[in-house]
Amino acid sequence: MIFELSATLENDILFSMEDQETRRAVDAARGVLVPANSVTIDEENYYALPEWSSSDGYALRQDFTDNLHAPLARAELKRVLVSGRGVFRNFKNVLKSYPEVERKWHFFKDSHLRKRLMDWYNTLRESWGLEKLACQESDRDAETGELVQDDFMFRVYNPVKDRDDIARGAVAIAEEYSTQFPCEVGEALAAMWHRLSTSVAADEKFGFACRTQSEEFAGCILVSRCPSSARKTVALTDFFVLQNFRGLGIGKELLSECYAGLKRQGIQWFLIANTIVPESMEQMLAQWGFKKLGSGFLADLSQE
Repeated sequence: MIFELSATLENDILFSMEDQETRRAVDAARGVLVPANSVTIDEENYYALPEWSSSDGYALRQDFTDNLHAPLARAELKRVLVSGRGVFRNFKNVLKSYPEVERKWHFFKDSHLRKRLMDWYNTLRESWGLEKLACQESDRDAETGELVQDDFMFRVYNPVKDRDDIARGAVAIAEEYSTQFPCEVGEALAAMWHRLSTSVAADEKFGFACRTQSEEFAGCILVSRCPSSARKTVALTDFFVLQNFRGLGIGKELLSECYAGLKRQGIQWFLIANTIVPESMEQMLAQWGFKKLGSGFLADLSQE
């Protein structure tokens, strides 16, 4: 018997897939869920729900953690996953300490569960001689963008309000470099980073700062005219996201805000030089039209 996957039924199934205590089935005639032990599952009048075991739940959490770019949260979640006891409960407890990561996890989990559900329903539709439905998977970039816009504020850089937070953030990034690389290499990279940030006075920089809704500083992107007399060329002086807020799309949003802001000001050339650019950032820069220029990058903002 054919049944429609209504929004209510879809949500009920998603909830039941994660409930490992009670088995349920679809009553095709009524389009509702019923206890599986009260009916005979015959795949005609009553249908078993998509399979989703505790092993699937563990694998999903592991995949999320492996691809999370928030170092502190990632480290804690990894410890939970190998602890062997109370994994799901402790995973949830860790996420409570990182609200932004927690929201990202719910987006991630929901998209995977819905895909499993739609694969199951489309298999049934094929058996009924019907066409498959398009999987309405949420676009992760769009979801992340909504998350960022809901939880964070992106404001034009204010030297008076932001300079101290940015200075502390720059020191924190320098310390990361000094510990990530061996011997004097880390110290050299830290010195380069700090020198770049302090090479221009705070009131000669412009760009954007990111803060949470509670005004906690999360990151920034700042530029300065290069040289100081330039009218159409700027160089990057600061671009970072603090550890607790990484992996949420803040860096991409900062770059987007800065790019649009510079175009409004009539800036044509955006130069990035004398800084370490990780591979993940190279890919993001390429999406915004930056081209390799020696060991740096250059974007022509006049090109659409």
